[in-house]
Amino acid sequence: MEIFGWGPLLKRWSEEWLEALAAAEPGEFQELDEDMVRDRWLGFAPADPARIAALEERLRALGTGVPLPPSLRSFLETTDGWRHAGGFVYLLAGAEDIGPYGDPYDLQPMYEEHLAGAATEQEVLLAGMWGRALQLSLDSDMTDVLLDPGDVGADGEWAVYVYHGWGGERPDRYASFRAFMEDMYKEFYRLGGGRSGFENAVTHELDAKVEEARLACLSGELDQALAVFGAAGELGRPRAGLLASQLRVLLDGGRGRVPVDPRMDDPLYAGEVLPLKVRDHLSQRRSDDAFVLGPVTEDYATDRERARAVLEQIRLRTYEYTSPGPFGRAVKEARELARWGDTDGAWRVLAAAVPQWEPYREDHVAPFGLLGDPLLGPIVTAERGRQLLTTPRAGQVAAMPASAAEREAVCDGLGWLAHWHPRSELRRDAYRFVLVEGVGPEELAERFGTGPLEPVASETDLWDLQFSRQQGRRGPVARIGSQDGWSFAFESARQLGFDPARLTHPGTELSRGTRALTVWRGPGLFHFACAEDGEQRYAFTVHETERHQTGALPTTLSLDCLFPDPAGPTTDLPGESRALDAIAATFDVSLPQFALNHGRLPTVPTRPWIRPPGPKGAYATITITSG
Repeated sequence: MEIFGWGPLLKRWSEEWLEALAAAEPGEFQELDEDMVRDRWLGFAPADPARIAALEERLRALGTGVPLPPSLRSFLETTDGWRHAGGFVYLLAGAEDIGPYGDPYDLQPMYEEHLAGAATEQEVLLAGMWGRALQLSLDSDMTDVLLDPGDVGADGEWAVYVYHGWGGERPDRYASFRAFMEDMYKEFYRLGGGRSGFENAVTHELDAKVEEARLACLSGELDQALAVFGAAGELGRPRAGLLASQLRVLLDGGRGRVPVDPRMDDPLYAGEVLPLKVRDHLSQRRSDDAFVLGPVTEDYATDRERARAVLEQIRLRTYEYTSPGPFGRAVKEARELARWGDTDGAWRVLAAAVPQWEPYREDHVAPFGLLGDPLLGPIVTAERGRQLLTTPRAGQVAAMPASAAEREAVCDGLGWLAHWHPRSELRRDAYRFVLVEGVGPEELAERFGTGPLEPVASETDLWDLQFSRQQGRRGPVARIGSQDGWSFAFESARQLGFDPARLTHPGTELSRGTRALTVWRGPGLFHFACAEDGEQRYAFTVHETERHQTGALPTTLSLDCLFPDPAGPTTDLPGESRALDAIAATFDVSLPQFALNHGRLPTVPTRPWIRPPGPKGAYATITITSG
């Protein structure tokens, strides 16, 4: 039998509990039992062998054919019961009072009713637990501590379930009585950590370690700091939770909550926390904005208005994250690079400026609010979040890790468009784009657009717009950007109706004074055209099994090389990939993969690629209404 060191743990627990109560609630401390205060012991005298033998005999009479769990037996040999096990159990039974739970609330039939044919072994054990469990809690806040003789591990330990009657949730399971008691010791600290006056030698030591870890974190020692914050957080130190949460949102791509009071006069909340709350609020499509606007109280009215302004800016994708000092200036520079698709360049600028980042206050350890910026947020991936956090910052000095910021940019080319995974969130079944040489993206938008540039949008944002009434009235919308001396206008959708007889050849008009390339890919379709100074030089269209060519194609774009099987699928993956790679190599052009797949770019409504039918043509208009 394993020997459990209950004595040191329970003695420490007793002394710390009494010390904390005396400091935080002196009146309540005066009302405690004199023997408990005198002996500084939350337990009782040990259970003698006769009591434990009597307990085992009662259990055998109940049909329990397994020995007492080792950790419970050694606990009873140390103390025959326990007071204040966590925050909700005021008295744990000793050997004489441990008895059948009896399922007083008829929970077993309810749990068994919901067992499906594919129920797991653990689900079956839980459903049967209610009828065979032993009750350990004698006095509590509607909390049952249940010992299950039917859920026994290889070490002989019985599972312990804690069921809060006021919670309405499934019970918490612990692999052993020892694991349950250790967590209740931590719960004593978790519940006390937020109370004023809850201090003792343990809290002072933990807080000192948290401060050391904060400085280590700013020096780039991320994993060591997380370990300290995690251990201190388990014992309820609120500062540890605040610091750790900032790190985790950067490591988890923005998921999680940073516990800061919602006051807009606090720059940590207004500039870092609120943008993340808004981003989560919008992604969940919640209809009630109260989640991000804060309390509906008179003294919070001004804060609600300021929070509403941030909400609307992020909803419209016009919000801009700011930061003080040199890092803030780098944010502006990075935003301009990302705005037109150079997301790698934007990240290099941000990464290089991280050492100069300045916190708003002592408990601020990273610029996690970047994740809430509609333009820069997508750039900060989980991998880059780790890189940021392992970079020394805020005046701390340490060895700089190798980073992506030190690597040269890699040209994406065009071939990646052929490898969009069909199981991805967005199926890019069809896409089309124009590339114009030597023209800035704003000029391209002016030439090609039917209106001014609009806020940045991701592919997901545009898909939402695609099915709205507004989009139906506006026509096509392209995302605008630039790379390697060429500007581009890119569209994608599940269906883009192609009609070679009515194709407007947008690249031809856009090529005045320069060169322009046009690519249109759809189911069974690949179209390419090159125009220069307002005239189309050459083009080809592969549609199902038909091929059309105008002008003299360069050797590198020979249809026989790109699509060698005229009887087979003309736009299969290899053919599309060969064509895109050949176009990229022939003209030394590229499209930014990350920006188009995951980032946001300015948008502009464009001229139609397909002209209306002529005088003898016809087309149908379908209007769908509800009611």
